Amino acid sequence: MESKEKRPVETGRSQLDQLVSMEQFYENLRKVPIKYLDLFIGLCAAALVIVVALGIWNR
Repeated sequence: MESKEKRPVETGRSQLDQLVSMEQFYENLRKVPIKYLDLFIGLCAAALVIVVALGIWNR
């Protein structure tokens, strides 16, 4: 029975660690200028369009 009681505590702790790591990630992301984020998003969208177009073309 003890192992069943410990499991939710460990899950809660891992979720807390995940939240802390995400908070640190977002804090680091705040230092990046918006124009670079926009460029990154645009490049990802363009790459997605190219991959889909190539997939349709080679079908």
